[in-house]
Amino acid sequence: MFFNIARLRPRLVLALLVGLIVAAALPGGLHPNTRFLISWDVAVTFYVLSAVQLAATASIDDIRKRSNLEDAGATAILFLTIGAAVASLAAIGIELLGIHDKQGGDQALRLIVAGLTILCSWFFVHTIWAIHYAHEFYGDKGERRGLAFPKEDSPDYFDFFYFSFNMGAAAQTSDVTVVSRNMRRLVLCHTILSFLFNTTILALAINVGASVI
Repeated sequence: MFFNIARLRPRLVLALLVGLIVAAALPGGLHPNTRFLISWDVAVTFYVLSAVQLAATASIDDIRKRSNLEDAGATAILFLTIGAAVASLAAIGIELLGIHDKQGGDQALRLIVAGLTILCSWFFVHTIWAIHYAHEFYGDKGERRGLAFPKEDSPDYFDFFYFSFNMGAAAQTSDVTVVSRNMRRLVLCHTILSFLFNTTILALAINVGASVI
């Protein structure tokens, strides 16, 4: 199963391996939670950058082929990765617990790591959704569709990035229309998750601000 996932989703697996290597290379004196968050941030940054590189180089035919290859288990992978992102927010809460009692250097490190993790996790979640929207759109040899982009019948990855990040930031877009039942269900899940994610990020940001004061 692992080899099948590695073959179909090499960027995700490479990001995981990068995170494990970073975790092993970090100084032994670091708190385990801090070690996890730093490794997570590096892995997520690697994945997001590789996804942007994919978006910049993939043709429409490449997206169609990839969507058919990755269709099996795509929803399970989506929610597993989202679950990992949500777990990272819980880890941030642990990281900030009792931060007022920490020494200056340790406090600064924890605040920086927490802030970076909030940013990295937000980008990761909506990047994952963007890729999933693209593969859902071009599934079944391009027959599924489900989104109507103005004056664009063959959207590329960056069009789906636009849609996903708008949904993540504002829970809507002014110009892209959802036109299928399955896509509406995906958008509903994304909107609910975005609301909860953004609310949690706001609460953590307030916590970080209060810790600095």
